Amino acid sequence: MNTQVPAGGSIFSWRRLRWWLLVAGIALVVNALGIMQPQLLKTLGVHPINPPFADLIAILAAGETHAAGLNAYANNPLDPLNRPHVYGPWWLVIGQFGAVRADAWWLGLLLAGSFLAVVVGVLNPRNVRTTLMSLVWLASPPVLLALERGNNDLVIFILFAIAVWLVTRPAPVAPILAGGLLVLAAALKLYPLVALPALASRPVARSRAWWMLGGTAAICIIVLLSALADYQRTLTMAPEPFTIFGYGAKLSHHLLQTLPQQRGWVLAGGLPVILFTLWASWRWWRSFWTLLPTTGLTTGCYLAGALSWSLCYVTTINFPYRLVLLLLPARLWLEYESTGRINGAIRFQWLVTSLLLWTPCFKEHLLVPNADESRYTGTAATWMALGVEHALAFAITGTLGVMALGWMWRRFANPTAT
Repeated sequence: MNTQVPAGGSIFSWRRLRWWLLVAGIALVVNALGIMQPQLLKTLGVHPINPPFADLIAILAAGETHAAGLNAYANNPLDPLNRPHVYGPWWLVIGQFGAVRADAWWLGLLLAGSFLAVVVGVLNPRNVRTTLMSLVWLASPPVLLALERGNNDLVIFILFAIAVWLVTRPAPVAPILAGGLLVLAAALKLYPLVALPALASRPVARSRAWWMLGGTAAICIIVLLSALADYQRTLTMAPEPFTIFGYGAKLSHHLLQTLPQQRGWVLAGGLPVILFTLWASWRWWRSFWTLLPTTGLTTGCYLAGALSWSLCYVTTINFPYRLVLLLLPARLWLEYESTGRINGAIRFQWLVTSLLLWTPCFKEHLLVPNADESRYTGTAATWMALGVEHALAFAITGTLGVMALGWMWRRFANPTAT
């Protein structure tokens, strides 16, 4: 039976919704089981923190502290882990609305449910194959970690998805609302500033796209400058993931410098992946350069996720839960899969992303920490696996960047385009 939704089919047709509901339902069950059975999360490579929704509680505690007229950027006794606030000042507004730590349970459930509803719409599974691919990603350790922590990157994901949906709507006010959501996202976490080019996924002339981008960027800069001191303090306090569980260019270099005895095994695992990536980039360079459509919802999703992840990778601020951003480019891969237009470049990106999403599971069971978790030991296979993981992060970042650059050339610089 052909389960593909016709191009003109309604977004709420049962033939489409049944796959969406199946994916969301299974993902919700897996997440609920993980919260009720923390050992399941540990088996999958996720370290749960008691109580659940710990990252959300940290923001609520900061909001309470700020509402009481105290310094939320100092070590906070209201937080179970005594954490200071390390994000922008806009998060503190939540305390002015009366939200407190006791609200974490229902706000966490609301955030998790909203994310699952939005991410299923983004992935848009249309048949058995794309449904299984979606489940592989939504049941992965980084996604479960983000849901279990109630991490605020889920909020950014939702804002991105709604913004790119709005910007592709025909209503004249839609791009204004979309730009406002992206400005809000940037004010909340700074890195979404690089996602502003997603506004150019609106099917309008190049000149109008430039005006949308320029105007929104100007407003965004004004908003950030209005609280410059707070953002500067945030940048000095925000933790860098210079741990074995982070991702980023500087971190990969740092690991090679600080693991002299294991360096050879790390390189032995990572170099084959790097070489294969270089071969794939040469083999399918034209596809990487031209596959991303010039405009449309899929393009907006791809750009928002790809540009944000790439910036965080280059600046080395990628914790595992930030891998949820890669579910935005995944819409393109599933779209090509659903319509039978899959090729080597698309297969390469979704395979690399799938492997990267599941590496925390293997790392959890291969690495053995010392008492204070400052050092890790393991076999040669352990360190080779670590090299593979860092090479996978490099591979997906590089090819996402090439596709984004190809889109930018065709959208803004190609003299034959309008």
